[in-house]
Parts: sequence; C-alpha cells; structure tokens
Amino acid sequence: MKTYKTNIKPGSATAQKWVVKAGFFALGRTIAHLSATDDEVMREIAAWPEGYSFSMNVLPAGPCLVMEKLNNKMHFIGLDAKPDADMIVEVKNLSIAFKMIMAQLGAHDVYARHGIGVTGNIADSMKLIRIIYKAEAMLFPKILNKNILKESPDETLQLQVKRLKAITLGVILGK
Repeated sequence: MKTYKTNIKPGSATAQKWVVKAGFFALGRTIAHLSATDDEVMREIAAWPEGYSFSMNVLPAGPCLVMEKLNNKMHFIGLDAKPDADMIVEVKNLSIAFKMIMAQLGAHDVYARHGIGVTGNIADSMKLIRIIYKAEAMLFPKILNKNILKESPDETLQLQVKRLKAITLGVILGK
C-alpha cells in the first residue's frame, strides 16, 4: 500500500473554515448594503456612535467578521479580529459557526445553547441580532429562512428585487 504525504492535518476543518469565511464576507457586505438602503437597519444603527465597531469571532482562532459605523453606515472592515471593538461576539467553535452560515441554526438557537457569548452592551447585541436576521432574509430564500428566522418574510416581488440588489450591489460589488 502506497502512502502519500500531505500538509492537511486531520481535524483542521479547512473546508468548514473557508465556508465560514465566505459566509462572513457575504454577511458583512450585505449588512453594509442594508445599512445604506434599508430603513429598519438604519434605525437600528442610528443610536450607535460614529466609529462604533463590532467583531464576530469564531473561537479559538477561526474566521472573524469586523464592521464599523462610518458616515452613518456600517462598513465591512474585513475578516481579521479586532480586539478593541466596542462589541465582541464570540462563537464557541467552528462547528457552530458552520451550522449558522449553512442556515442550520439561527442566532437565537445558538444563544440558547450557550454557543455564543457577547462582550459589550447587551442592548447593542440585540440590535445586531435583528440586523443579522434582516441580512439573512436577504441572503436566503424562505425555504432556508424557516430554519433560522423566527418569522420569515413573505416572498413578494418587492423582496425578490431587494434580495437581488443586496446580492449584486452588496455582496458582489460592495456598494
């Protein structure tokens, strides 16, 4: 039997890490787009001061999502941790983050299972959850939303147009 050497280590979950990174990228770009176009998201971030930032980190050293409020809009900063963020959301492990990104678990389920922790203002974390749910409604069709949202929006033509704009302008073009 021939053996092959590889630099892939068992248990490293490389594929899961890439999926979570891609999901965080799409989520961040969608939140940035919605903060400039959606009235509900604009109301949620209105009370946050200019320069307010949050970092969503996967423990122990997984992918991160960092966003900051600049010019009354949320801006996607990147996928590297920001230890001095105003609010830090820590997802317990890569497996939980993967299930969240793959629309198998909603944030409320993860929080109830103690799979997520927050450092910062708890009221701000509730705002962030509502913003994330709004972004997920734009990213996922209703068939997937039913697993992660408490209440899925009706699939109207208006929602389809908003979804198309969020994906093309937000995720792909970063506007």
